[in-house]
Amino acid sequence: MSTASAPGKFILFGEHAVVYGKPAIAMAIDMRTEVGVERSSSFTLDRRPLGENRSYYIREIMRRWNGGPLDIEIYSRVPPSSGLGSSAALTVAMLGALRSLESVAEKERIAREAFDVEYTVQGGASPTDTSTSTLGGAVFISEKKEDNFRWSVEKKGKIWNIHSIDVPEMSFVVGITGARSSTKDMVEKVGRVVKRSPFGRDVIEEIGKLVEEGRRALKRGDFVRIGELMNENHELLSLLGASCKELDSLITPIKDKVYGAKLTGAGGGGSIIALTDEPERVARKIEQKGGRAHIVSVDRKGLALDDAE
Repeated sequence: MSTASAPGKFILFGEHAVVYGKPAIAMAIDMRTEVGVERSSSFTLDRRPLGENRSYYIREIMRRWNGGPLDIEIYSRVPPSSGLGSSAALTVAMLGALRSLESVAEKERIAREAFDVEYTVQGGASPTDTSTSTLGGAVFISEKKEDNFRWSVEKKGKIWNIHSIDVPEMSFVVGITGARSSTKDMVEKVGRVVKRSPFGRDVIEEIGKLVEEGRRALKRGDFVRIGELMNENHELLSLLGASCKELDSLITPIKDKVYGAKLTGAGGGGSIIALTDEPERVARKIEQKGGRAHIVSVDRKGLALDDAE
């Protein structure tokens, strides 16, 4: 059996603004999805006929696969529909296992393929999640090529330059609201604000500047400033209509216990992230307020094949 695993992720700074060409910073987290594949006489997923599987991502990958029937096994610790990159982790791990089976598992190729799968399934996407899941650590996405450049991805006239950046050891708590929202709908909602209002465009500019300052704070290991910028980023996203009562109900009670906290991903539901020296205390508070809490740290491995780099 060929096995591969890949991490989930969160966006530390820059969601929504990245749609308009501004930079963003994402981090892989130590919640992983593992996929095993083995040649077989028929297609199965977790010992059931593959046709019963409802994952559009697996279906799209299998639509492109011409290597014969497979037994597929999946185990995931990345909560679905929570803004933590569950589909990217699944897609990257699945492609990693398949390419390992063919002895052609090269990270850049897998990241590009995974992005193309997500783009097809979602009807549009950025390579942020799939590149972060593949590389691990922290990733800086920009229109420009800068230090620690890894690769470029282009789609329909848009270009994303992917960079690795060094970050210190940090403890985060993820708080999952349980409220679901559509990424597509939230992107369209924010898009209407940006299109119709000079104020909305100014907010996007401010988020872009904030991301650059956040990168400098990460390089210094300045947790206080990182937290301040997380708070500012959340307020700016709120002005664009990306937050909601469920997200704010988890952020407000922990403000005095964290460096900073913000929504992560498209918003309208999903998850918050909090940077803190007291992760257990913060996790308990989030759960007292009805959220599901996970203490996470930065995953520096990215895509791992057969339990090894």
